[in-house]
Amino acid sequence: MKHFLRSGSLVAMCAAGFLFFGSVARAAQPLVSAPEYTRKAQVSVWQEGIGSRSTFSTFEDAYMQGGYLASGDVNGDGKDEIVIGSGPGRKNEVRIYTTDGKLIKSFQPFVWNYQGGVRVAVGAVDGDAKKEEIVVAPASGLEPVVMIFNDLGQKQREALVYGKDFRGGVRVAIGDLDRDGKSEIVTSSGPGGGPHVKLFNEKLENKGMDVFAFDASMQDGVSIAVIKTMWGDQLVVGTEHWSSPLIRRYSFDQQGGRLDKEFYVFGATSTSGVSVAAYDLDGDGVDEIAAWQNGETVPEVRVFDVYGTLYKKYLLHDPTYRGGLSLTSVQSDGDARSELASVSVAPLATSQTNAAKYIVVDISEQRLYAYERGREVKTFLISSGVTKHSTPIVDTQVSEKIPVKRYRWIYGAGNPDNYDLPNVKWNLRIYGPVYIHGAYWHNNFGHRMSHGCVNVHYTNAEWVYNWADVGTPVSIRE
Repeated sequence: MKHFLRSGSLVAMCAAGFLFFGSVARAAQPLVSAPEYTRKAQVSVWQEGIGSRSTFSTFEDAYMQGGYLASGDVNGDGKDEIVIGSGPGRKNEVRIYTTDGKLIKSFQPFVWNYQGGVRVAVGAVDGDAKKEEIVVAPASGLEPVVMIFNDLGQKQREALVYGKDFRGGVRVAIGDLDRDGKSEIVTSSGPGGGPHVKLFNEKLENKGMDVFAFDASMQDGVSIAVIKTMWGDQLVVGTEHWSSPLIRRYSFDQQGGRLDKEFYVFGATSTSGVSVAAYDLDGDGVDEIAAWQNGETVPEVRVFDVYGTLYKKYLLHDPTYRGGLSLTSVQSDGDARSELASVSVAPLATSQTNAAKYIVVDISEQRLYAYERGREVKTFLISSGVTKHSTPIVDTQVSEKIPVKRYRWIYGAGNPDNYDLPNVKWNLRIYGPVYIHGAYWHNNFGHRMSHGCVNVHYTNAEWVYNWADVGTPVSIRE
């Protein structure tokens, strides 16, 4: 591995003996900010054949994290509306637009300070043939609650659909999968949860028709869509991130779900996952499957039939874009063929390595980020080296794990920088004499304090020590 070290060489690396007991600073969860991953939340409505499009803006121009789309006739006027839920990093909001971009209604479904994104689906949940309901769920960072709203933004019902402590987000879809004349609400979990897909009735009561869409040990998230087929509504699922981009199609009856077809839609070694949407490409009343990857690659959408035969490939954003997409099929011009609406959205992950685990230490933020399978799993404040004993800027790796260690350095008799710190727990050697380790002698995390090592509160030090492996990549950045 190549190493880069700034000028001002390594000197006597490790913890400073300063004593300070102050408040611990707090920072918001970081958002993707690199230009290749971010775009305005501008909706494009692509006409038949993806040859031309109309566009309209949704959230404020300065907001660059996108949103999540759904469509349907929510106000009973006989025309489809486009519904968008906000992406991460802004107040949670659902907006309802006409297909030409006129704002009809907006509402905030979750607590005022939640900013993790809003997943949306639209369908006739209560059996009303005129008005369809809006189903929402948190994209990540909130308990796994699903809510049903009407077109006025009035909440009709809500229920927890997975364990209350799960924070990986919920995906939602709507369709009459068991062909009983009533639509079901379908849920799946985001990364960190299992592949447990659930079906609920209009009262958000589980119908007892759950399926494990993939191997039960898979925890990379499941994307879902309901498609109309010659056999009725069926469920399409995809591995959302890190796992090979596999699509499966399930049919249902009163006894539950049955796997009917599976196929890979991108290279089997890709770690960008796959999202899915229904799209009637040829206007025959039977949906095709639109599939795309969730960031870190070109924004290409591939359209397949229900057997996995590739029909078309479309580039729905500029080729330099490496973020995610959200798509929904919509009737915007009154003919038999569907149009496809798209919007950018923050990617699920911006993996800068193919390693299953890696650590980033950000000196400017005084913060450590731990990533697993491309996604942030934990972040906390640290204390890096003071200016005259700065922590090296380097790409390296964990080379040794030492449970208890003594740190000692003598600069000269009576020198105030001398230190001797015995019995320091949770030590990860990362670069020569530089360690990530616990610090019991101060509580001033978020500020430079050490002689070059990365000081960590004992609780966090124990966590990262047990989580990291020898060989885990570490990137120290300014």
